[in-house]
Amino acid sequence: MKELFKKRGFKYILIFVIFTLLLTSMMAKPVLTLFLGQEIQIKVKAYDPRDIFRGDYIQLAFEIDEISVDKLDSDIRQLSESNLEKNLYNKELYVLVTQQGTYYEVDKVTLKTPKEGLYLKTKFLYAQRHENNEVTGIIVEYPLDKYFVPENTGKELEEKVQKGEAYATIKVFKGYAVLEEILMEK
Repeated sequence: MKELFKKRGFKYILIFVIFTLLLTSMMAKPVLTLFLGQEIQIKVKAYDPRDIFRGDYIQLAFEIDEISVDKLDSDIRQLSESNLEKNLYNKELYVLVTQQGTYYEVDKVTLKTPKEGLYLKTKFLYAQRHENNEVTGIIVEYPLDKYFVPENTGKELEEKVQKGEAYATIKVFKGYAVLEEILMEK
């Protein structure tokens, strides 16, 4: 009987250790990003300031969401000549950003992980097209689109963002980004 209990006890300990490692691994990337990531600031656009169940929040869009065709790597430009949406659907893109004054802006977009420079991982949403169906740019999505704010302050912050008087502070580590806060310009 003691052997059976020992074996069972070992199984419970093993299951506990596995679940603990699983939960820890889920937290590792955001925590590493907060501690080791580089802080950048990006201009934001906002809409939709209230959720009945979750309180005040701002649905965010960033100025770096819209990327002109001249910022696309040659590999992506070649795809735009054929069916861009079909070729980029659900693919991970890497957006290299560089500091332009106070804020960071898109420098280049590539399909390959950059070996150097500050970059964000993103997903392709859709292509912007001119009247003659020529691709003029792409729209991408970062996993930083909602920001919860203290009760009854969402409307004020949204107004500031819509006037272009706010920016996001983001920590970036190896392409992974964490939204720290939205600040208003003075």
